[in-house]
Amino acid sequence: MSDKKTGKRSGLAKPRVLHGLKSKDVMELIESLEGVLIDFDQLFYYEHTELVVPSIRSAQGRGVPKLYSVEDFILLRWLVLLQKKGVSVKRFREVVDFLKKKMPDVLKKPQNWVLFTDGNKVQFFDKVSSRTIEVLDDGGQYLFAFPLEKMVKETKEAIRKHKRPRSKNPKA
Repeated sequence: MSDKKTGKRSGLAKPRVLHGLKSKDVMELIESLEGVLIDFDQLFYYEHTELVVPSIRSAQGRGVPKLYSVEDFILLRWLVLLQKKGVSVKRFREVVDFLKKKMPDVLKKPQNWVLFTDGNKVQFFDKVSSRTIEVLDDGGQYLFAFPLEKMVKETKEAIRKHKRPRSKNPKA
């Protein structure tokens, strides 16, 4: 039944449910997928320097959790992977800024791209059009490839498993 003046439903309103990853979920998933411990301070730094901002719900005060989208989490995973290979946060920021301005579809549909880096140079290969785009070029020695489609699939599977209710009495 609704109020004719306001058009709002009378009675108790159901709270709006937001789906996303809390900071603790993000830290646990990064550790399980990448073997790297990140903490609240690092997430705070990334958010307040606008490198990776929780897009579902950002900081709103004590007791209200931040909520990261899958895309936010994938961006954090890229950061962790690239740091493991020697790419600094500053260099990563340059890549993300470039992507946001020139190649937003990499961030929207990462499964279509493969990221290559040698620790200095960063290139993206579009599997759909078979084109390569160089983002940073300082030369280097080693080349690492990150198939983003695989990362997206692993991420979604890990999130699905992480969010699955855990039974109190597991069967032995």
